[in-house]
Amino acid sequence: MPIRCNICGSTSHNKSTHHMHLPQKEKPPSRGKGRPRKIHNQDPAVASDEAKAATRVRRKLAYVRVKAAATAKRVFTKCFPVKCS
Repeated sequence: MPIRCNICGSTSHNKSTHHMHLPQKEKPPSRGKGRPRKIHNQDPAVASDEAKAATRVRRKLAYVRVKAAATAKRVFTKCFPVKCS
């Protein structure tokens, strides 16, 4: 008795190898891979200045994010009036 696929009914493969015998699906367009590492088609000096400015902004945002998290943690760990009284 030949092997039969339970999904498509073919006798050339079984259920466990069904996906190996099908063509690959078309992938949806991706949203990108994060920030670009290089700024293309620009003068190197201008690209360098823009990269420095972007790095400065990222660093400041990271600092603000950490500071906000520390403040939130400090607020939630304070003694509540109901528990202390």
